[in-house]
Amino acid sequence: MTSNTCDNSQVSETQNQFEETRLVQLRKHGSVLLMPTLLLLMVSGLVTFFLPKLSEQWQQQLLLAAGSSAGFLFWLVPSIRFLSNRFELTSNRVVIRTGLFGTKSEQVAWGELSGVSVQRGFGLWLKGAGNVHLHRTSGEDLVLPHVPKAKRLAREIESYLSQRSSMRK
Repeated sequence: MTSNTCDNSQVSETQNQFEETRLVQLRKHGSVLLMPTLLLLMVSGLVTFFLPKLSEQWQQQLLLAAGSSAGFLFWLVPSIRFLSNRFELTSNRVVIRTGLFGTKSEQVAWGELSGVSVQRGFGLWLKGAGNVHLHRTSGEDLVLPHVPKAKRLAREIESYLSQRSSMRK
């Protein structure tokens, strides 16, 4: 008769300790889409105003094509960028995805961070947003720009950092 000396509960606890879980996923504050939306409304208004004034069909088609192109550039591209760029805070690291389709990523482990601060101008203060700076022990700060409820997020990150540092001691 053989006996199993391995305690499976200890093995599963150590595996869970190294698994990465997503704590939160954030995007920039939605107000970054205000200017693209205003530009889209302005282009639409101009096309609507000038379209009946053009007598030739080719002129109307050219105006519609120019208006559609402007709408694509000024509204659709920033909207795609807004929806694809995000900040992920996981149990092991912070990941920032940027670029038109979120293809560029920058990541830093929690162990490399020494502190958090928030910078807000008057406009960001009015929106309740801010730029969250994650201070690295070596190198440049990692910046999460235009984060909604930035002060609350900074407090949560600071408590998470202090909790992780107390667990290591």
